[in-house]
Amino acid sequence: MHRYAAFISYSHADTATVRWLHRRIETYRLPRALIGTDSAFGPVPRRLPPVFRDRDELPASGDLGQELRAALAAARCLIVVCSPRAARSRWVDEEVLSFKRLHGEGRVLALIVAGEPGDPDNECFPPALRRRIGADRALSDVAAEPIAADVRPGKDGRRLAALKLIAALADVRLDSLVRRDVARRQRRLMWITAAAVAVALVTVGLAVYAESQRRVAERQRRLADRSLEFLIGTFNIANPATENPRTITALTVLTRASRSARAELADEPAVGARLLRATGEIYANLGLPREAERDLRAALARLPATGEQRALTELRLVRVAFDRGDAAAARRAIAAAAAAVPPRARYAAALTASLAEARGQANVLSGDYAGAVRDLAEAARRREALDGDQREALGGVWMNQAIALMRLHRYAEADPLFSRAVATYSAKFGVDHVLTARALQNRAFADFESGQIVPAQRRMAQVLRIYDHVLEQDHPTVAAARILMGRIRTANRDYDGAVADLDRAAAIYRRLYGPSAPAVGDANFYAAEAEAGAGRTDAALRRVDATRSIYDSAYAATDPDQVELRLLRARVLAGGGRVAAATAACDDALALQRRIDPTQAALATARAGCATSK
Repeated sequence: MHRYAAFISYSHADTATVRWLHRRIETYRLPRALIGTDSAFGPVPRRLPPVFRDRDELPASGDLGQELRAALAAARCLIVVCSPRAARSRWVDEEVLSFKRLHGEGRVLALIVAGEPGDPDNECFPPALRRRIGADRALSDVAAEPIAADVRPGKDGRRLAALKLIAALADVRLDSLVRRDVARRQRRLMWITAAAVAVALVTVGLAVYAESQRRVAERQRRLADRSLEFLIGTFNIANPATENPRTITALTVLTRASRSARAELADEPAVGARLLRATGEIYANLGLPREAERDLRAALARLPATGEQRALTELRLVRVAFDRGDAAAARRAIAAAAAAVPPRARYAAALTASLAEARGQANVLSGDYAGAVRDLAEAARRREALDGDQREALGGVWMNQAIALMRLHRYAEADPLFSRAVATYSAKFGVDHVLTARALQNRAFADFESGQIVPAQRRMAQVLRIYDHVLEQDHPTVAAARILMGRIRTANRDYDGAVADLDRAAAIYRRLYGPSAPAVGDANFYAAEAEAGAGRTDAALRRVDATRSIYDSAYAATDPDQVELRLLRARVLAGGGRVAAATAACDDALALQRRIDPTQAALATARAGCATSK
């Protein structure tokens, strides 16, 4: 088994697209009918393994470095995000070449985001992607034909492109994923359409009873009545002789509503604007940005130049631009929304806070993290000054601000913002909520990494108590939390407690993925460290041997994890006073490291890993 489903190679100019792709692959659930069926990578799982895309710290030398080479070796496929900038990137080209040398040609996938393959002035494929590897392991003159998905305008679109790549990563038929995706979208759209009708009905009821503002209420009632009448009319079958009501999809109904609102309500601009904004939002929620933008702009054409509805519609266009990764379009919509808000309007304060948050997110999208910190701080200040319950919005603002600070490596400033977010989610959703627990777990990991073991253990104990209440005990999130707690206990010299947590994690992974899953080996790896810390050398060595059995079946003989395992054996033996055996294990680890990466930096790291055994 491979540790990673894919290694994503990309230019930083395409970060927004990569972020979307990473999230899409790791959150995608494969169809139930495919789970457990045979594939080139073993039984098809419910979810794919993680995706590796960490290229934030490239070495200053011309070498990719140990971590990236290890990730390339541990990935089942390579996804190259292709654009003119990627084609010119020496790092992208080196990653493609290294992957081909490790795994061959057949597992290299391409995602075209810009440019044109084969166009000398606008080439998007890096040289190593365009040509095959020769017998001498160098690039030959033979043209390669990589499997490519295409998200350029008029091509596959994001939804189909993602499904193409996921099908290749899982080694399943694309049509199996497409059929399930279409069925899911139809069910979702039907519920959304029904909810829109329900909202319209509630609006009618509220308008009838708003006696204190009779004229406004009457106008709203007429608007709601007309909107509801129009929505109900969209369910009429155009031709009962040819259309079966049991086979008409919710997308068909939505398309008719959109088309009719644009064509038939010219003399009722308020009704048309309301309906077109609703259809635009539904299209956006379904991942159809082109249709969403069309209807939202049609709604704008029916609205006055200023006002709350115009500003809110422009802000919805901002979110559509974010989904597309288009920072320039987002900024244009933000400016238009700001221009639509009169400074003395009753809704100006809330919209100004939303505008500041939107500017911060646009800066994150474009890589201006300092600007993002500034704008998100302003958004938080404005949110705090508003009436009503702003906790959920504030938690999101603080989390985004902390993320921007982390991108700038200003961790000390990010920590209190994460703390505020934890406190806010706890106050809003309660302590026993998965979002609160995950926020606490992230903070506990930060404590552990910075050497603050006592607060890390205290927070993880709270996290595990919450997970006991809100998650199934065999949930992989629980197993990951148990591993972190086990590592923290080892650092705190609570070796028996560490072994207990790590064994529970291994048991969960064993039930979920089978006894040979790499995650089972990882839990045993850390348990061996705990056994060694307790002075139980033989027990630690048995765990090392069990881990090696798993790693040998899951990873290549030259996988970097094999080096780490040999270094662990050396440390265990040294701790048990078996100096000669420890020295031999250390020499074995260094010999393997020379085969994988003979650079001085890599060898120095390996020597440091077994220094205690010498």
